[in-house]
Amino acid sequence: MKKEAEINSWAMALYRALKENPGKSEEIFANLKKSLAKKQEFLETVVKKAGKIYDREQRADLFSAKQMDDREKNEIKAKIKGILGTEKDISYSLDESLLAGFRLKTKDILIKASLKDILSGLKNKLYGHNRTI
Repeated sequence: MKKEAEINSWAMALYRALKENPGKSEEIFANLKKSLAKKQEFLETVVKKAGKIYDREQRADLFSAKQMDDREKNEIKAKIKGILGTEKDISYSLDESLLAGFRLKTKDILIKASLKDILSGLKNKLYGHNRTI
């Protein structure tokens, strides 16, 4: 196995082990260190890569048409947890091209809940994708 692929495999295994057993982090790291005894140079890179995987998996970007106060952010965070089944670290950004509403982007999902997206969809349904006016 090539070095980079092997590091990625170890990093993904570390991420999954920590996610499934958060209370056993010391034991998991001890096992990783023992498993990589002959490849100690991989250890730091594996841990950093596992951190990047965690960031990617746990992150969500929310683009809204207007600035949100803390109450609105907390409501959206709770709804996202309800929809996705997991809590995400949310990065909030203002997108003035949206007329109203928001867009939520995670590693796997894009939720378009803006007036701009609704109007574009309606236009496509009424006029078709290939028709010109």
